[in-house]
Amino acid sequence: MRNEFAKICTNLLEKDSKAVILIGDISHFLLRDVQNIAPDRFYNIGICEQATINVAAGMALEGMRPIVHTIAPFLVERAYEQIKIGLGYQKTDVTLVTVGGTYDYADLGCTHHCYADIALMRAIPGMEVYEPSTAMELNQLFNQTWGNGNPKYFRLSAKTHTQIFNVSPYEVNIVRESKNNKYAFVSGHLLDDVIQDPEIGIIYLSTLSHISLESIQKVTNLIKEDSILYTVENHFTNGGLADLVSETFNRNVNRIGLRREFITEYGSYEDLRRVAGMDTNSILEKLKH
Repeated sequence: MRNEFAKICTNLLEKDSKAVILIGDISHFLLRDVQNIAPDRFYNIGICEQATINVAAGMALEGMRPIVHTIAPFLVERAYEQIKIGLGYQKTDVTLVTVGGTYDYADLGCTHHCYADIALMRAIPGMEVYEPSTAMELNQLFNQTWGNGNPKYFRLSAKTHTQIFNVSPYEVNIVRESKNNKYAFVSGHLLDDVIQDPEIGIIYLSTLSHISLESIQKVTNLIKEDSILYTVENHFTNGGLADLVSETFNRNVNRIGLRREFITEYGSYEDLRRVAGMDTNSILEKLKH
């Protein structure tokens, strides 16, 4: 997905004179072509995330369309007040794109983990929140929302799912209907885990801030009053997908996600999934209850 993000930035700088890229001292090599195309619209502000957001907000107020890119915990958590005021309160057309959500940077320890970014972004009025999980989804969501005047947050992960379908902002994808009156609302690459349960119905969400009225009606027509609902997300079980589904449909859901605790172990991404109880076998076992 990061390679696709670089291509998107290249295309935008070529076709939109208002597009500008600001990075926090990462992805230099990845974005080298972007910098060469428009060096006057590519800025490495450095490890100064709060200042970067303020610069981006100022640019947006002057009619530019900034994209800010850096690691999730440093952008979302360190610069949260600036995001709230500069993007949310002032309703600026700034696009935030992060990497390293949850424990993608497993080997760098919990200083580089970010378990609550979606909850924080959802709490800002007017913020659009997206979690694409393939390069195609990123391309579709980015291009369909570009220049819409709203602040936007894109959470990119090092992991992707293997399913292929089109996505649109605010819309859900009915991946499969249920054979056992159970439905799982899923976000991110965990779709590949849930789909291994052959009985459960699957509803996939790539937008985590809003659900369209059409999609709400589609899901309402699908699930029954006695259907058992689950949410499966690579995030704390509060504030993210589970809250979105529960609030939207006024239903209790069985929440499968991260416990509210720090993961202090080191290891591979799969190691940390097992520690968190979010590996494939653990997810499938929780879907039985």
